[in-house]
Amino acid sequence: MNKWLIMVIVVVIAGGAVLSGLFLNGQDSMSRGSMPGSEQQPLYWVAPMDPNYRRDEPGLSPMGMELIPVFEGQQEGGTVQVSAAIQQNLGLRTATVQRMNLSREVTTVGYTRWDESSIQMLHPRAEGWLEVFTLASVGDQVKQGQVIYELFAPTLVSAQREYLTARQSDNSSLASLARERLVALGFSDEQIRQLDINGETSSRLVYRADRDAIVTAIGARAGNFVAPATHIATLASLDTVWLDVETFESDAGAMTAGLDAEVIFPAFPGEVFPGQVAYVYPALDVDSRTLKARLVMDNADHRIKANMFASVRIKAAPAPGTLVVPREAVILSRAGARVIRSLGEGRFQPQVVTTGISSGGMTEILDGLSEGDVVVSSGQFLLDAEANGEQAFSRLLGAAESTGNMDGMENMEGMEMPGMASEESGSYTATGTITRLGAGGMVTINHGPVSELEWPSMTMGFDVAPEVSLDEFSVNDAVSFAFEQGEDGMYRVTRMELQEQVP
Repeated sequence: MNKWLIMVIVVVIAGGAVLSGLFLNGQDSMSRGSMPGSEQQPLYWVAPMDPNYRRDEPGLSPMGMELIPVFEGQQEGGTVQVSAAIQQNLGLRTATVQRMNLSREVTTVGYTRWDESSIQMLHPRAEGWLEVFTLASVGDQVKQGQVIYELFAPTLVSAQREYLTARQSDNSSLASLARERLVALGFSDEQIRQLDINGETSSRLVYRADRDAIVTAIGARAGNFVAPATHIATLASLDTVWLDVETFESDAGAMTAGLDAEVIFPAFPGEVFPGQVAYVYPALDVDSRTLKARLVMDNADHRIKANMFASVRIKAAPAPGTLVVPREAVILSRAGARVIRSLGEGRFQPQVVTTGISSGGMTEILDGLSEGDVVVSSGQFLLDAEANGEQAFSRLLGAAESTGNMDGMENMEGMEMPGMASEESGSYTATGTITRLGAGGMVTINHGPVSELEWPSMTMGFDVAPEVSLDEFSVNDAVSFAFEQGEDGMYRVTRMELQEQVP
């Protein structure tokens, strides 16, 4: 047996022996001191750490500890006595249940996109030829007042002549109809005013940009014959950008329009950009069970580009006077949540609680505790092991690394679960479906939630490490993969395997 595994077994046995002795001593003292009379029979037996676990006869709890007898008139759940010396050896710390304004924070990720309210689709109002077309390529910047195109159309001349004739006839109704026709053909108010002044017709209609914009699509070129159905170009502004995010269903109740947000882009490390929730979509995604929301961000300097990845922290309105305990004080198990109450004089008792939201290291208590109660917040190693095996395993793993003894780690392969991460390595695992294999070592995967990063299910692009070959993969392949965040802020796939499809 390797050295690392031996060390883990020794730590677990030693810790279990100390704590078992601790609890058994407490049980013995409690049994002797709380029994009203030696002739009285117990009503039932309960587990030391879970008063909901009851039996009609003595035995062992699911944790392997002897059940505690409960007599008539005795408080349920039992207490254990812990000496001050053992409390110090275990590093036991307590915290007082208090009320505070608990501000809920929703952490998620998203992608930027064009502000759709700024998008302009350019179409001609009359058939003709593009005599002049100034847009060269997608991405060109257009300034307000810049000529976009000049359209030659015979119908423009006849429409201008009709308008001039109607004005000269002093028939206001006829002139008004002729003017409306010019507007319908694309003449601006300024162009009509110039026609009123000089009375000269032109066979070309000049179209100018009404604001600064960026070209996102081009559908025609100079010399093309165009009609009203022809898409000439699309313009959009980067003065503001939209950021779409997805939140877990459990956070849906906290999402409302108007909430402030902090946005971090890998492209700008160390910078935090302000944003605001502008719209919360009315329905959840049926497959991922996530709620989509839209943030609007000011972008006057155009540093933020469309399709940028971002980490987002949304600050919900604080709930005043919320009863809270430190998050680490709450023990979660299949039976529910509980804490360990300190009754004073070294006595401790498990207490079932109903929890609410968690934020900023604190957890809301809806039922089970009162303000001023004292709970154990650190040092309950065996309780962590019983309530959350992953935390116990992480602690043992950290202890092994701190001693430099990592023998046997190769035997731990295959124990990863989707969404688990190693704090030391910064590596995460997930499962998903390949939607695109790009050039230059890029892969786009529609993956499931990654709980360690608080990511919902989404489709995102990853860099691929040089040691990972994409030759054996195709679009629509179901894969399991590991990824990590590089120094450049991008997430990179370090391992990827095909998953067996279940028919």
